[in-house]
Amino acid sequence: MSERNISTTVSGDLIVTRLIGNISIDDVNDWLNGFEQACQPFMAEGRKYRLLVDRKGYTPDHFSVQKAWKDKFFNESLLSHSKAIAFLLEDGEILNHLQQTNTKPSVHFFSDAEQAFHWLNNYSVPE
Repeated sequence: MSERNISTTVSGDLIVTRLIGNISIDDVNDWLNGFEQACQPFMAEGRKYRLLVDRKGYTPDHFSVQKAWKDKFFNESLLSHSKAIAFLLEDGEILNHLQQTNTKPSVHFFSDAEQAFHWLNNYSVPE
């Protein structure tokens, strides 16, 4: 089992947020506080950010944890300020399903961090 990592860092216009390890509802709430704090300056200034959501090794300790995360993450004000979002997930059926069903050009799903960063760094917003 990988070590828990619940963190959010900012570098330029790139926000990297991680929710990794055995995760509880309290962890989701702690994660959200840090994530919102990282997004707030962008939102206050009307700037957009690129976002890497690293959930590779994410294991919810109860089915309600995933619902809590989704309810908090898929927040219109947070997402409307993003230029592009890359999700880093474990290889498997969920990743394959998301890659095949995703219809948003500004959202991509990866199992390889290097590919995710490359895509984010080279993504340009369509005019």
